[in-house]
Amino acid sequence: MRITNFRRVLAGLGVAAVTFAAAACGSGDTVDVSADDLGPSGDSSWQAVIDKAKEEGSVTYYSGQATDNLQTAASAFESAYGIKVDIVRDNDANLQTKLAAEEATGNQVADVVASAAKPWVAERLAQNYYVPVTGPAFSAPEFDADKFLRDGTIFTSSAAVLTYGWNTDRVPDGLSGYEDLLAPELAGGKIGVILPISAAIVDFYDYLNETVAPDYVAKLAAQKPRTYTGAQAIAQALTSGEIAAAAYTLPLTTEKEKGAPVDFGLASPVFGAPFLTGVTAKAPHPNAAQLFSNFLVTKAGQTAIANRAGAVLPDIETATTSADNIWTSSRTVTADDTVAFRSQFEQMFGSSQ
Repeated sequence: MRITNFRRVLAGLGVAAVTFAAAACGSGDTVDVSADDLGPSGDSSWQAVIDKAKEEGSVTYYSGQATDNLQTAASAFESAYGIKVDIVRDNDANLQTKLAAEEATGNQVADVVASAAKPWVAERLAQNYYVPVTGPAFSAPEFDADKFLRDGTIFTSSAAVLTYGWNTDRVPDGLSGYEDLLAPELAGGKIGVILPISAAIVDFYDYLNETVAPDYVAKLAAQKPRTYTGAQAIAQALTSGEIAAAAYTLPLTTEKEKGAPVDFGLASPVFGAPFLTGVTAKAPHPNAAQLFSNFLVTKAGQTAIANRAGAVLPDIETATTSADNIWTSSRTVTADDTVAFRSQFEQMFGSSQ
């Protein structure tokens, strides 16, 4: 049997302000998982990890990945192993604050952490905050460890894909690329853009200036677009017709399937935010953490977690693209860089704030 119920409306990508917590069965779905989709079975030592993980009984996953993807992955994992997944979903900044508090108090809750904040992950890796992953799926031939595994410890579990889109009622001829957002008829609040509230979104504006034109962001600001705090909010605004087009939205496949008057395009390379994922060194459930991490890079895990995103395995039907097709920034955006760009953004976009 195959995993079912993947086609749902997503609830934001890493920029929501509210923490989402749910048990594996929180969505109320029954998810069937084929043993063939769980990757290599491993040796006796890996079976011992599985047995201990089942004794631990649960695993806690901190992530900014799409809410419905997280729910489906949790349900599939519990279906396969009988182990509950507690999900804490929030943006990177809020998760970092929570994790810092856990470190300060010695009350570790997180077992596995996925973050799109590359500098933060690099700092924690240098501090031995994570331990190496040990599951057999990381050595499977279909998983490209050279591309998606760092130091045997941090792995890419998926990459959020953000792109341009439009309302087909308001823009019946569609858009052929980001350049078309500069059309005069789209000026004056008809375009949705994302506020630069994290390093990953600063990367997005770097992407536009690097791949479209060096002054593209300034020209986009001159269009006087509306600003939003999340990709899901922009997708909803497109669907309702509140805006005609967007520079930053989810791949709108599900909305189209439901009959919404929307469409989207993909540039090459596409912009995305890889979720760098690892097992914490002080994980309360270390064996379940290893098992869940291994699950994320199997066909079953990728079908769930990479829905409408970039996958780290080939031939994932629910994925929009390969995580290998995601644009790579030429710089590492720091917290100071983010603060500085937000100031620049406010100056450029002015009254559209």
